[in-house]
Amino acid sequence: MNKILYYFISFVVLFGFASCDTDDEYIDTTYIKATVVFIGSSDGYEVRYNGKKTALVIYGKENSTGKLEVYKTGKDTPEISEEITLTDGKKIELLKILGRSIAFASSVSEDEYTTFTPYITFSNGFDKYTVTFNDEKLNLRNENKIANDALEGTLKIIRNSDGSILYEENMTIVPESTINITELGEESFVNLSTSGGESDPESSQYTKIRFIYTADAFPGHNKLELLVYLSDLGFNQFTDPITIKLKAGQMSEFIQIDNKTFSEDGVNGVYDLIDENGNYIVDSMSDLDTGIFIGNSDYKFLTFRLEDSSENHQGGNMVLCKPISQIPW
Repeated sequence: MNKILYYFISFVVLFGFASCDTDDEYIDTTYIKATVVFIGSSDGYEVRYNGKKTALVIYGKENSTGKLEVYKTGKDTPEISEEITLTDGKKIELLKILGRSIAFASSVSEDEYTTFTPYITFSNGFDKYTVTFNDEKLNLRNENKIANDALEGTLKIIRNSDGSILYEENMTIVPESTINITELGEESFVNLSTSGGESDPESSQYTKIRFIYTADAFPGHNKLELLVYLSDLGFNQFTDPITIKLKAGQMSEFIQIDNKTFSEDGVNGVYDLIDENGNYIVDSMSDLDTGIFIGNSDYKFLTFRLEDSSENHQGGNMVLCKPISQIPW
């Protein structure tokens, strides 16, 4: 009987304590939680609150007011240093735009910046390189925010292993544009986003096209001859050939195409590809799976790349002529 009474008293005591924990006046409200949120990349920045590194701020209410500091990695002077008051659930949003120091997002107007997307194609993987604009690292294949007064500058492609600058170009960023740079091989790059100073076609009835191939696509052939025959969209009618001289790793000259050649809204084409000895790599009379799909007049400039990635570079129908850059009207 005494043992039963002992268990009953213990249960009542424990239950009483548990009940007190759920009562509003005993809930622990001495801590608050706030988070630091980066809009865009947080790469290269360190956040401190009252001198301590943090990303998630959890402090007692006695520390709800304190100093928030944001440092560029390796720098002793903060880019942001401000007394703030934390409230539970508060999001502290930080915004970094190219050409400006990092700032509270609420202090930056959308009218102060624009965006662009750097699309860089690497043969050996993008992790071996760093791409910068005015020495600030870019976020590849994603939108980058840039101040409207910082659009002029220098884009660089840097090899991480030794810091070598493999590509460097002075440019003015076009708002909401895409920068399309591709590696041609042996760490040689070409910017496909621009016409390279070529004047626009006289109207949207015309498109200017050019071609390129790299030495690895057709080994042993430093020069090739390309004969382009324009066709209607159904590949039933053809023009006389347009002759284009090609050198490995170099863009050809632009040729202007009349999209109304066959009284249709666009043209296509077939081609012969001939080596230095007069041998056909592609023969349009027999290699019927090859073609150039130019299409309609949506684009003022098109760049095509000739490739043969087949084993032993068989040529013929294994050769592709595909667009790698399209600049719209």
